[in-house]
Amino acid sequence: MCASAVAPREAPRNSAPTRAGGPAPLYIVCSPSRRVGKTLVARFLTEYHLADGRLVAAFDLADEAPQLTDYLPRHAAAADISGIHGQMALFDGLIAGNEMPKVIDVGHRAFGLFFAIAHKIGLFDEARRRGIEPVILFMIDPDPKAEKAYSLLRRSFPGTSLLPARNLTVAKGLRYGDAFPHASTLAASLEISELGPPLRSLVDRPGFSFADFPQRPPAGTRVSAKARDELVTWIRRLRFQLREIELCLIYEQILSGLR
Repeated sequence: MCASAVAPREAPRNSAPTRAGGPAPLYIVCSPSRRVGKTLVARFLTEYHLADGRLVAAFDLADEAPQLTDYLPRHAAAADISGIHGQMALFDGLIAGNEMPKVIDVGHRAFGLFFAIAHKIGLFDEARRRGIEPVILFMIDPDPKAEKAYSLLRRSFPGTSLLPARNLTVAKGLRYGDAFPHASTLAASLEISELGPPLRSLVDRPGFSFADFPQRPPAGTRVSAKARDELVTWIRRLRFQLREIELCLIYEQILSGLR
């Protein structure tokens, strides 16, 4: 872990910010539990924007390998909020400018501290005043502490979009229900389909790119046509869901501007 957040490197040279007056969301991908697919979602979110030629800032608050910075070293920055200087660097950076989306991978050890600080400084209210819309993507799981943490976030951040994200690898059969109610005006959700062990092993390899795979499977990797089609379908399905969330954010911004 570095002592403070460092600005992620810029997107490839042929990329350009294409915000076009739309919202610049602040995505907080989080869970108080381990191994629920949190970093997978943060990776995909970051690559989702990069694949469309858009700038995105990604921050890594996890401390277990493989981390977001292992997968996206050119686009993600490690952050440490255990000290005041690291806290100031990260939280000031999250609301400095609204020209690009930001993605934060909040590890299970940093979960409590991150949201305690966010609540104390009014991070999400200040973000909205600057045209930055916070979206909390909470990875649900059967552990009772997940339900308790979700309920605490609902009470602590009323008015902030809190979306339960279900990774079917760990939460199959787990209903949102009363435990993880949809707490947002956004009419969208996130559900990550299961992948078989061989494909999961492939996407977990550092260097694997969701954006590149449909056109260029990893060099030196033998993937059957059936497996390739399965993974391409999985990627397209998740991209579609993220697009829905983004469109809902744009719709909410338009409505807000008319009020």
